[in-house]
Amino acid sequence: MPNSLTGPRASLADRSVAEALRSCAMSLGCPVGYLERQRVSTVERHGDEQRVVRTLVRNGVGLVSVPSGEEDVDLGLEPAEVEELLSLTRLEASPGSVIALRTARLTVSDDSAAVELLDESTLSPAPKVAGMLVYDPSRFVLDMLRDDVSPDDWNEGGGHLDSPHRVGALQGGVLVALATVEAPEGRLARVRVLVSPRHRRMGYGQAVVHALVRHVLSQGLLPVVRLAVGDPAARALASTVGFVHFAHSLTLHVHHVDAVASAER
Repeated sequence: MPNSLTGPRASLADRSVAEALRSCAMSLGCPVGYLERQRVSTVERHGDEQRVVRTLVRNGVGLVSVPSGEEDVDLGLEPAEVEELLSLTRLEASPGSVIALRTARLTVSDDSAAVELLDESTLSPAPKVAGMLVYDPSRFVLDMLRDDVSPDDWNEGGGHLDSPHRVGALQGGVLVALATVEAPEGRLARVRVLVSPRHRRMGYGQAVVHALVRHVLSQGLLPVVRLAVGDPAARALASTVGFVHFAHSLTLHVHHVDAVASAER
């Protein structure tokens, strides 16, 4: 049963947690078994000059991508440094901070975020609809909102995405809020929301997100949001709809590897 706004916050179902972990393992490119043991055994690499380590922290335990013996990728980290890196991911490292290891320097990216998840057991009751809801609005209707927000807000809110499904809210015939879902990874489907600056804190964001996550759930998927650490408004909106904390994620950029280690590779 959905949770009550006046009662204690419901917890995610065990099955939802298991499915979310499995989907995270897919996105990190690792076997599920490693994730269940709180370890991830691969690393993503973008180009010759940039190496990326992705981490997921859940319940105080760090899940980190590290070089696998089966992969032709090497960060130049010694076993002791890998253990140190695993330990460091248990902390909420601040964006821009540098982790100095003996053979590498890792910079924490500015995309540090809380990962929140919603399922049938945490979904709040449907709110009173603010304005009129419109499903999968046309490009002409979307342009109404795009002209009212900054390009950065438009992109961060998902307006630029080729989304499989959207829900918008109209006020006076004008689009004032939009919720967008990305193509799913496993069973996780990321939800984004965008509200006109002149129509915030009026319930439009809650209305479109609630309508969209109900559709996502009906498709057998789990809605997920990524919330920037310094965005309390987004966190409050997600909580009102029924999202609960699932994990904390970081991206660590390897921007220097010791010359000796490089030569050994």
